[in-house]
Amino acid sequence: MTYRDFLGAVRQHGEYADLEEAAAVTEAVLGTLGERLQLEAADHLADELPLEIGEFLVGVDDHGRTWGVEEFVHQVAVASGDDEETARPHAEAVLTVLAETVSGGELNKLISRLPSGYAELFGHPELT
Repeated sequence: MTYRDFLGAVRQHGEYADLEEAAAVTEAVLGTLGERLQLEAADHLADELPLEIGEFLVGVDDHGRTWGVEEFVHQVAVASGDDEETARPHAEAVLTVLAETVSGGELNKLISRLPSGYAELFGHPELT
């Protein structure tokens, strides 16, 4: 998948007006996810994405943040400049496309590293 394809899929899932809006939302969500993950996990995930998308997943340290789902959504709201009611669909749109893009093994590892409830954001509530 290319950078443009990824953004096109996010645009479609989130019903965004254009690719620029999809790019801004993608950066907010994946930047926040990068902070949530351990540095090594963020790097492994980035390796499975188009380079420009993977660059949004910048881990902060070896431990990552310990945010639950609600705090994650709050942090996406802060990063996107939206309220939490808007930030949740942003997270769902981007993370669903991410789940469709990475290998099944990488998705399983990623979801297993996160607390219960994150699987739903990735469009896979059955993995909770």
